Amino acid sequence: MSVLFSRDLKESLGDDQVVTTQALQECLIYPSTGIETAHGWMEYATRGEGPVVLLAHGGPGGYDQALVLGELFRINGYRVVAPSRPGYLGTPLHFGKTAEEQGDFMAALLEALQIPRAIVVGASGGGPASYQLAQRHPEKVSAMVVIDGISMRYAKGDDINPLEEWMYLSRSGQWLLGFFFKHFPASVVKSLLQTESTLAKHEIGTRVKEILADENKFAVFDAIFQTMSSRFAERKSGAKNDIALGSAIDRLALDSVRCPTLIIHGDADNDVPPRDAEYAHGAIADAQLLWIDKASHIGFWTAPDAYKAQRYALDWLRSR
Repeated sequence: MSVLFSRDLKESLGDDQVVTTQALQECLIYPSTGIETAHGWMEYATRGEGPVVLLAHGGPGGYDQALVLGELFRINGYRVVAPSRPGYLGTPLHFGKTAEEQGDFMAALLEALQIPRAIVVGASGGGPASYQLAQRHPEKVSAMVVIDGISMRYAKGDDINPLEEWMYLSRSGQWLLGFFFKHFPASVVKSLLQTESTLAKHEIGTRVKEILADENKFAVFDAIFQTMSSRFAERKSGAKNDIALGSAIDRLALDSVRCPTLIIHGDADNDVPPRDAEYAHGAIADAQLLWIDKASHIGFWTAPDAYKAQRYALDWLRSR
């Protein structure tokens, strides 16, 4: 299928389709439950009515992040099933140390919940679980959307210096980031964009102003940040496992993926590089690739064309 660019999209979301601050705050306090699967206990939450969207969150994360990322789909007519991947929050790291196991675990969750088939949405570090669910259990996936997802070796963990490891993988570092985000949000948004994007210095300055000026985009940024930093001790084993899992990947096997697939990726993503999207697009038969112009790792939610990209994803799903 043709490669698309968000700058070519004409239509944006209507006001009633946009994720709001209040809705995201509800995601952050929504209670979870859990279920015994064929591969052990898995924590999850579910919200909404309609076709099922199984959402694989990034890292650090948990079911709360999956709810935040899935809120766009819930308010537009879908039932979101939001698990905590292995090692995050209430899901122990007893299974899921490889991409293949994570895909099997997601399939086991659907089986335990008696959901025959689902739409799968994977973001960032949730890419391997999503891709391998579709690869190894194609009968359970009706369609797949992967947003800035890992499909090849994730080498960024090799480059973490001691300061970054303390900042992003320790409770005290996460507390400090949280303090700065609360009191100096512009500085944290700028810092994360510098880390997560390849945007030029002047582009980052403009993007920071845009995000702070858009209440809903900033609310998404804030909510995602909270699902990375709060209760960090309960997310650390999952985050470390994701780094090890990503380092062990060469190229994910994708030759058995048969479902309609939409791959969305920021062309300025410095966390999961564009090559991951290019590889998956070439490996999956009839997959479609949507580039978001000058978008960072979370550009689907915060880039200038974010609402157009979201509209495209919703329209694409409705046409399946």
